[in-house]
Amino acid sequence: MKTDTTQSRHSGLLWRSIFFPLAFIYMELLFHIAIYGSAGSNILHPLTFALACGLTLSALTSFWHRYANAAIAYLLWSIFTIYYIAQFVYYKIFRTFLSLVSIGGAQDAMNFRTVLFSALRSNWYIIVLFLLPLICLIIMNRFWFSFGRCRIGQKPSVLRAVLVQLGISAAAWVLAICILAVHGTAAYTPYALFHGRYVLELSMNKLGVMVTTGRDCVTMVTQSSQSKTFELADIGDNQSDAQTAASDINAASADETDFSSASQTGGSDQAAGSTQADEPVYVPQVDESIDFQSLYNQTDDEELKSLTAYFSGVQPTYTDEYTGMFEGYNVVFVTAESLSTYGISREATPTLYKIYHEGFEFTNFYNPLWYHSTIDGEYTNCLSQYPASSKWSFEASADTYQPYALGNMLNAQGYKSYGYHDFDATYYDRTRTHPNMGYTTFKAIGAGLDIPDHVMYSDLECMEAVYGDFIQDDKFNMYFMSFSGHLPYNYDNQYICMINREGAENVLFGKGYSDEAIAYVAAQMELDKALEFLMDKLEETGKLDNTLFIVAPDHYPYGLSDGTYNELAGKDIENDDFELHHNQFGIWSSSMEKPVVVDKLCSSVDILPTVLNLLGADFDSRLLAGRNILSDSDELVIFADQSFMTDKVRYDARTGETSYFVPESQIPDGYVDQMIEEVENRLYISDEMINTDYFSFVYSR
Repeated sequence: MKTDTTQSRHSGLLWRSIFFPLAFIYMELLFHIAIYGSAGSNILHPLTFALACGLTLSALTSFWHRYANAAIAYLLWSIFTIYYIAQFVYYKIFRTFLSLVSIGGAQDAMNFRTVLFSALRSNWYIIVLFLLPLICLIIMNRFWFSFGRCRIGQKPSVLRAVLVQLGISAAAWVLAICILAVHGTAAYTPYALFHGRYVLELSMNKLGVMVTTGRDCVTMVTQSSQSKTFELADIGDNQSDAQTAASDINAASADETDFSSASQTGGSDQAAGSTQADEPVYVPQVDESIDFQSLYNQTDDEELKSLTAYFSGVQPTYTDEYTGMFEGYNVVFVTAESLSTYGISREATPTLYKIYHEGFEFTNFYNPLWYHSTIDGEYTNCLSQYPASSKWSFEASADTYQPYALGNMLNAQGYKSYGYHDFDATYYDRTRTHPNMGYTTFKAIGAGLDIPDHVMYSDLECMEAVYGDFIQDDKFNMYFMSFSGHLPYNYDNQYICMINREGAENVLFGKGYSDEAIAYVAAQMELDKALEFLMDKLEETGKLDNTLFIVAPDHYPYGLSDGTYNELAGKDIENDDFELHHNQFGIWSSSMEKPVVVDKLCSSVDILPTVLNLLGADFDSRLLAGRNILSDSDELVIFADQSFMTDKVRYDARTGETSYFVPESQIPDGYVDQMIEEVENRLYISDEMINTDYFSFVYSR
């Protein structure tokens, strides 16, 4: 009798058709609240797609024998649960979402087990909430429901069951897709994100986890989120425009630039085409050997044609009063792990303070956090291209020709280039990427960087171990990816924080900082010591005055817990998605007598062309995504979710809101839409530069 009742009760789809849609809706609601603090106005479409996903899963668990149905249900729902939790925890650690292409890297990142366990502990109650549907499924299946095969009418009919269930789930998907247009079809609306260019950050917010994962799969396979085609510009018109622009630039006086500059040794005397007696003459920063018309005609590859057409219409930057100011100098370029200007002070980090405030001081610099954390930050610093969410762009660049990478550029001028990283050599595949940039000597832990009694990856110990490689070279170029500033920031699991604790506490005493804030400063003090040590050695050998230092962060310190970054900044920045990425980078040489304060809007992608300009290197500025900050180029900062800032507006792609820095009446008609298209184009072009190995095509490699 019990068996008959059970079979009768569970012969239909009713409970599954209710449970799985509600479970998916619950997961999306919980995810949005846990990540964004509230469901928000964008929750409609994640919920409608959740309904469709639930009905689809209900159908998939209805066609087979009850044991097979149960196995499918438990397997898939367990995978979905783990995936939601993984996305949530990954975001809590790295403040960005986990792209499928990053899963291999995430496994490396999770080697920081203390960080992972800390995130799990501090968010355990949210994780339990994510587990509730799975727990309910187990209990309900155990005591109330089974996974019997669907029945239509009095007898089982697999064919009719298939048709009915697929029809219901298909209708749900059609409905979810049709109502995407409720919010319009403009850029970055749910409709545009679903049908057009894939943007990971926005898709999570406006379409939900499951649809974003589907788009992620497609993008990963195709290696591009949307194809674009550009038409070949009229080369003659471009040359005319360039000549007009050059005349305008040369007519402008030095005191009309967008930044204030104090005098410095050698600055004006060394600037290209400038003397005290003559007016400066500024010229386009282009490679005269590149003929875009010829390149366009010589290939049948449509993507190469499209890229060539795009670059033929790009206006170059121009030389400026600082061009060649440091020509022939040795170079020390540091990408500093999680360095923030708010953690730098004259007392705690005097060497970093000197680099940031006594050389070129870029006060309006933004340091966007991209899709794959440190490796994307390093990529933008080193190659002046925007990374893609669909792949590890830096890793992919290892198989391409990169003539404008600083190592390759300077090696051609007789420099010797060295690269170092005081963490595992296999991490992020740097043993391939960095030699490809010209750092023919590259050392990391496990690949030539052997430090006796090495404990917890000290920047100072690394510098002490490697400076002898290059200190006697006539012309050297040294790149260093630091590590001591890496999370976590505490005295239990971070050796660097522990050894510098006393020093940090002494200089920060009485300022009311929390232990975590002090530990963060203690971590960055190790990099400061490393740079101080190197400067001392350079001074001993008489090379300091002829060495240029560039120090730029990879991203803001997302490893700080909520509130601590505000504490260091002295203001609320964690609730401002733009100000959160406001940082600073410095370019300094001891030969400079006074600082040059640059308040022009700029970002990480602009570092390389600015450095190349200061070194007097010949390059084609049209082929880099960034712009020489010291030139008269337009101001543009692009963020991972395709929000952007210019000198006129700030556009939030998540909300669609535009803030104005100048009276709205001064903004040309269609300006914001034009800039949205420009942002999309620059991100797309950077991706295709790697996909097509465009530099090899241009230079016939």
